[in-house]
Amino acid sequence: MMSSVDRLRAAVLGGLVLAACGACSQQWRFARLCDPVSHLQPTEGRAIGAGVCSTWSSTKVSCGRRLCRRPNHQQARQLIPEEPVCAPGRFGARLRSDFRELRCNIRSDYRNYYSWYTMSDLLYAVAGASVLANTNLDEDFQNWYQRDVRSSGCDDFAAFWKTFGEGQIFIPAFAGLGLVGGMFEGRPLIGTAGDFGDRVTRGYLVGTPPMVFMQYCLGGSSPNEADVGSRWKPFDDSNAVSGHAFVGAVPFITAAKMTENPWAKGSLYICSTFTAWSRVNDDDHYLSQAVLGWYMAYLACRAVDDTEQVNRCFSLTPMLTPELSGMAIVWRR
Repeated sequence: MMSSVDRLRAAVLGGLVLAACGACSQQWRFARLCDPVSHLQPTEGRAIGAGVCSTWSSTKVSCGRRLCRRPNHQQARQLIPEEPVCAPGRFGARLRSDFRELRCNIRSDYRNYYSWYTMSDLLYAVAGASVLANTNLDEDFQNWYQRDVRSSGCDDFAAFWKTFGEGQIFIPAFAGLGLVGGMFEGRPLIGTAGDFGDRVTRGYLVGTPPMVFMQYCLGGSSPNEADVGSRWKPFDDSNAVSGHAFVGAVPFITAAKMTENPWAKGSLYICSTFTAWSRVNDDDHYLSQAVLGWYMAYLACRAVDDTEQVNRCFSLTPMLTPELSGMAIVWRR
């Protein structure tokens, strides 16, 4: 039997996915190997069915800041009306296509993250956190919070939100959501939930390596763990950035970036801070460490969103005329 806390946590996760789906029905995706083409008319001497298996022969598709070349596939072939548009034999080719698209998107995510635009923002954040960590501000804030603010109610609330920072639970869960959603993307709700899981997983992929590096590079310690308090000791410890704050923030920031409703967006951004706050409440991290964990999650989600914004401007559509057949790239502003 699930406890009331587990049921509430499951409800929050369900609401998170639904909020991410709210305004995402207009997101464009690259055309798959088998796309319905309702507007095609039979050409002279050839019977065209309800659809055509699209060809990507030597077609370049936008992926981040540069164009990625898609693989060559079999030219559009004649279909009889009774043959299904997406035959089972095409499933393996579709999976390969999905994998190539994912690989292309991840490369773009990394280019966006390791750009001067992102690195300069991270540099400013580290500079601000250094003021808190290497003075008495971090310890004074921690002492004030533990003495005057923390209560049993805060502990119960923090225990609920801390679970969202458990990477061993949620990283595989969102990766599985993205995989299942990709298999059923023809269904709007499941497909959009899959997009959400895909973007969260990519946020973890692009953001985790620099987050772990910063943990060791800065070398900060947890409260009551070292005599020097929150001061940084490069490569001496691994708590300068809160991993729980990072893991717990990525899904909520991703959902906020996927919705256009300002109230939902603001609420999701607020929820993204609760896991970071729970680490301060539980006396497991200083304020600077929790803030850095949240901000590095934000930068990772922004890099993924930049890729999606570029991809959304491009779409592939099958093109079949009496003179030629192939794919057309559509650009919209």
